[in-house]
Amino acid sequence: MLKNEWKKLLSNKLMLVVVVAIVAIPTIYTTLFLGSMWDPYGSVEHLPVALVNQDQPVEYEGKTLDVGAELVDSLLEDASLDFHQVSEEDAAKGLAAGDYYMVITIPENFSANAATLTDDQPKQMELNYETNPGTNYIASKLSETAMKEIQASVREEVTKTYAETMFDQLTEVGDGMQEAADGAGEIRDGADKLADGNNTIRENLQLLADSTLTFRSGSQTLTEGLAQYTQGVQQLADGAKKLDDGAKQLKDGVDQLGASAPALAQGVSALNDGAAQLAQGTAQAKTGSDSLTAGAAQVDDNLKTLNEGLSQLQSQTAALPDSASALDAGASQAAEGAKALQQGAQGLAAGADKASQGAAALNQGLQTLSGKSEELNQGAAQLKNGLDALAAAAGGSDVSGSLTALAGQLNGAAQAAQAGAVAPQDPAALAQTIADNTAAAQSGDPDAVNALIAAANELATVAQNNYNDANTANAARDQAAQALAGAAGALANAAGGSGSGDLSAALGQLQQGAAQLQTGLSAYTAGVDQAAAGSAALADETTGLPALNAGTQQLSAGCDSLVNGLTQLQGGTSQLAQQAPLLTGGIAQAVGGGAALQQQGTAVLRQGAAQLNSGLDALVTGSGSLKDGMSSLNGQLPALTDGVGRLQQGTKDLKDGTTQLVTGADTLTQNSPALNQGAAALTDGAGQIQSGAQQLADGSGELADGIDQLTDGANTLETSLADGADEIRSTNTGDAVVDMFAAPVVSEETQLTQVPNNGHAMAPYMMSVALWVGCIAFSLMYPLTEYAGKLKSGTAWWLSKASVLYPIALLQALVMVGALHAINGFDPGRMGQTLLVACVASMTFMSVMYFFTNLLGKVGSFLMLVFMVIQLAGSVGTYPLELSGSFVKYLHDWVPFTYTVTAFRRAICAGEDVTGCLAYLAVWLVVFTLLTILVFAVRAKRIKAEKPTLMVWLEEHRLA
Repeated sequence: MLKNEWKKLLSNKLMLVVVVAIVAIPTIYTTLFLGSMWDPYGSVEHLPVALVNQDQPVEYEGKTLDVGAELVDSLLEDASLDFHQVSEEDAAKGLAAGDYYMVITIPENFSANAATLTDDQPKQMELNYETNPGTNYIASKLSETAMKEIQASVREEVTKTYAETMFDQLTEVGDGMQEAADGAGEIRDGADKLADGNNTIRENLQLLADSTLTFRSGSQTLTEGLAQYTQGVQQLADGAKKLDDGAKQLKDGVDQLGASAPALAQGVSALNDGAAQLAQGTAQAKTGSDSLTAGAAQVDDNLKTLNEGLSQLQSQTAALPDSASALDAGASQAAEGAKALQQGAQGLAAGADKASQGAAALNQGLQTLSGKSEELNQGAAQLKNGLDALAAAAGGSDVSGSLTALAGQLNGAAQAAQAGAVAPQDPAALAQTIADNTAAAQSGDPDAVNALIAAANELATVAQNNYNDANTANAARDQAAQALAGAAGALANAAGGSGSGDLSAALGQLQQGAAQLQTGLSAYTAGVDQAAAGSAALADETTGLPALNAGTQQLSAGCDSLVNGLTQLQGGTSQLAQQAPLLTGGIAQAVGGGAALQQQGTAVLRQGAAQLNSGLDALVTGSGSLKDGMSSLNGQLPALTDGVGRLQQGTKDLKDGTTQLVTGADTLTQNSPALNQGAAALTDGAGQIQSGAQQLADGSGELADGIDQLTDGANTLETSLADGADEIRSTNTGDAVVDMFAAPVVSEETQLTQVPNNGHAMAPYMMSVALWVGCIAFSLMYPLTEYAGKLKSGTAWWLSKASVLYPIALLQALVMVGALHAINGFDPGRMGQTLLVACVASMTFMSVMYFFTNLLGKVGSFLMLVFMVIQLAGSVGTYPLELSGSFVKYLHDWVPFTYTVTAFRRAICAGEDVTGCLAYLAVWLVVFTLLTILVFAVRAKRIKAEKPTLMVWLEEHRLA
């Protein structure tokens, strides 16, 4: 099969051209596609950018500051982008038309804002840029990156200008600091002279402070003694007032007590009576509490019984929803049966109506037939008489042969007529059955309905049989008439040449046959009459088919009522089935509520009643004690009243004495303020003299300390300013420092691996896609499911195809890499490893494609196209996994593109080892190769057994 496959391929010139084109597909795909974006980042100097300068120069520190013009000149000299200085209008039109990919606008306050560095509120320099991503998104991103570099450059230049200005001012600051150092020396000399004068003043002030201290101490002692005296006087006055107020209150209270003594006596008497009533009431309350306790216990016991009954009711009604559902289901089935009965009754009514119409038609035909039977009998009698006369006149004619035949025909006619005389069936019994069951069927009795239907069917059968019997008899009559006509003709022929002796004998036989015919026709007419009678019975309005028709109509109406009734019954059972769970739920709630009522209500009530009863016992005892105490108190009231009178007189005398004491204390108190004020004024004056003298002495000391600090500070200031001036003069402010100040940080990149340009970076992704597309194209164009020559086995069939497709896979990989190297300058770090990865990837892709195309035909190729799209997303060939969509991480580790892209990248940039990726691809290659061999083996076996295959079905549906 292998030789035949190659022989067939080499002999098909068109297929060879197709194979060559398929081999070139990955090469065309990669060289053209990668060539279009081989090194875009190396050609950004051709990216057109518009510059619009609206900046106005300003004066700053005696210099003209024109940052916008300097920036434009710098950018025009820079070759990083294709800059064009244009007007604002031309820039807007060019950006919209795609002539420019970015417009950089320098606003008119650009230089003015740069000059606000040392202002109270400095302003940032704004550099506006505008892009049009709709024209080209990548170009807009490249422009934005370039803009960041321009922004950094502008920032560096402005900072450099700031640094130069600051360093110039720093030199001036150094000169000023030297002058300040000289001034600090003069301050130091003046401070020394000031210190000498302050020492003399300080000594005299200290002497004055010491003298005033003795005077202040004496005045303070006098003031404190007078203060204690006046405080004692004031306390005496306050005490006297309080004593007088207390005496007055005591007198008022005693007077009120004396006035209230009679009322007290009455109140005690009433309280005594109330205590007696309280004792009696508590005894009655105790009796009621006992009844309450007994009633609460009885209610609690009855509630326990109620809860037990509710529990039983709950258990007995638990099955109620299921029973209601079953009843509802039964009602539904009954309704369906009634509907079926209704349909059967309607069909029965229709059949009965048709049977009634047929019976009427049969009765009319049989009545007509019965009327004609009499004429047939008369004709037979006339025939017999004519034969008798013929026999008498024949004499001795010789017609023996013809007469013998005629006799046979007449005998057959007679037998046929005799056979046609059949007795019809009597439908009276069936009609009676229908009449007996009609009423019961109308009431819905299923047995009566079934009996009625059976009787109606049998009655229809009887009518049909009678009709058939009548037709049979009619046919016999026609046959007899034909036989007689034939006999008459034969007789005429016999009469022409027969002898008289034989003719006489024949006529005798003919006479005998005519007599038999007459007898048979009599039997026939009798049967017709009986059939007519039977059909008349069927057509009878009271007992025949009309009555059955009326009964079936009534049955149909009864079935309608039955269906309506069962429908209402089903509605009721449905509501019962719906409400039964609510009923059981309510019972369950009642059970829970009863238990809660017992636990939280009656049980608590029972316990509270018992506690109340105990409390009332204590109340009864206490009320008895209260009654006894009140009786004793009532006996002591006379002695209390007499003591209150004597107390009133004593409190009156006490009030008079306290009034006199208050008057004397007030006199002493009125003279105390003047004495205290004089002593306080003396003390304050002495204190102020001593405090002022001491403050002068202390201030002189602090002044001396300050003068010392001033001297030290002047020395430090002079030294520091001189050192600062020297340090500023020695500070490097050259151009190198300015540059360092403007750009203090320089970044340095170290690349672990080297990727020359964008083409090498995108090559792993594009080569994977190109090889997959080439394999799809080969699977679509090459006849993978056909075989040349005799089919030997599935393995031989697979091998014949594999001998073509795997070399094609290797060839397209080698040609693709070679063309990239020759045309695009593709130069991977490990060329041999890159070729190996391309060959393994191509063979793996071809094995996967071989399996699905061989198994499912065009459907398989379509699935592989869809799978390619999934791999394009899951392999992260363009952006890192962390920047891709959230679903990509679930695909990344499971698609072959992930491992081909990784292996190509490692080989191109001479990075890590590719063994793991190749092992993964090899597993795919082996697995799908074995699966393909299995498919070929099964297909070959079915073909040899002449059984249909899936490929045949796919070809029939134009999917292969």
